[in-house]
Amino acid sequence: MGMSVGGSNRGIFVEMNVVPLIDVLLVLLVIFMIIPHKQKGLMAELPQPASEVPADPQPAAIVVQVFADESLRINQEAVGWDRLSARLQEIFGARANHTAFVRGMAPWSFRLSPES
Repeated sequence: MGMSVGGSNRGIFVEMNVVPLIDVLLVLLVIFMIIPHKQKGLMAELPQPASEVPADPQPAAIVVQVFADESLRINQEAVGWDRLSARLQEIFGARANHTAFVRGMAPWSFRLSPES
């Protein structure tokens, strides 16, 4: 900061020295121009689309059909009465959902049988 005393108005005249301020600003300008070139971003691994959609081998609903001639079908697959229990255990062994629908023909009547 410069200062002069005296002169025609007999007061103090103060003048600020701005050269050091400009030097600091130029150094900061150079620093902030160099920093963006030195930065490196993180590598991003984007998910790739699936090549093929896996088919669901299990049907969504299990339908046991009982016909008037006492024949059985599980999802249109013919099954005998002697294989019904084993086939249902095969189907429901790997499933979390143990729901089955029973469709019977009109003359067939259902009854509860005691478990042996």
